[in-house]
Amino acid sequence: MPDLVIVHKNDPAAAALASQTETRLSGSYRIFREISDFEGPRLTPPADFQPQLVISFGGDGTLLYSSRAWGLDGTPILGVNLGNLGFLAEVEPVWFHELLEKALANEANIETREALDVKVCRDQENLASFTVFNDAVINKGALSRIMNLKLSMSGSSYWNFRADGVILATPTGSTAYNLSAGGPVVHHSLSVIIVTPICPFTLSSRSLILPSDVELHVSIDDNATDTHLTGDGQVYLPLRPGDLVKVRRSKTALRLISNPHRQYFDALRIKLGFFNDERR
Repeated sequence: MPDLVIVHKNDPAAAALASQTETRLSGSYRIFREISDFEGPRLTPPADFQPQLVISFGGDGTLLYSSRAWGLDGTPILGVNLGNLGFLAEVEPVWFHELLEKALANEANIETREALDVKVCRDQENLASFTVFNDAVINKGALSRIMNLKLSMSGSSYWNFRADGVILATPTGSTAYNLSAGGPVVHHSLSVIIVTPICPFTLSSRSLILPSDVELHVSIDDNATDTHLTGDGQVYLPLRPGDLVKVRRSKTALRLISNPHRQYFDALRIKLGFFNDERR
């Protein structure tokens, strides 16, 4: 019997749709179900559990959790949007059953999205590492002073700037925090890394769009205090002065089942109001 994962946010509508789907498929699939924002210990699937599909009921946050928990080995993810924006979870409930049937029959279109591997080094030792699909953000606390940051690319070129922090984003993440901070929208089919300072001290500090084959190093100033690193808005790590954050394109790629009823620029127009001038 093939394996299947159902992930849903802790919400009545998402839980109801997850239960309906589990009941419908339980006779043909071995199903592992979990809640993305459950605060207790995470459940453990059977040792031989190898899902062929992950179904995510919620918003983009639920899908990002599902991606890190289940998508690192390339398992396709069907993201059903029960949230607000739905850039990643782009399948609205009205299209869910149609696309579920195609996904189970291996007939669905799958888009590949690049990810970033993030590593934190402290005192020349690896402190932590994780993968992000939207962004890695280095930021200061609410009462901290502006930071001095040094960004180097593949160990050679470097850029010094003063800001409240910096966002290192994938093209998929360009419409998330990067966009709110004034960064560019980048089509998810491109292979680049976006670097956007957060509230830079000088107007000349602008976003950089870099080739994805570079490795980026961000050095935390020796005088920086109350600084932290977040991954996809869900992974949190306090940083210390002198820490080094390394970011590079991941060998892992996110495989999302795409919605044939909606195109990329439709999402920009509908969700963000881009290219939506109603004047005639």
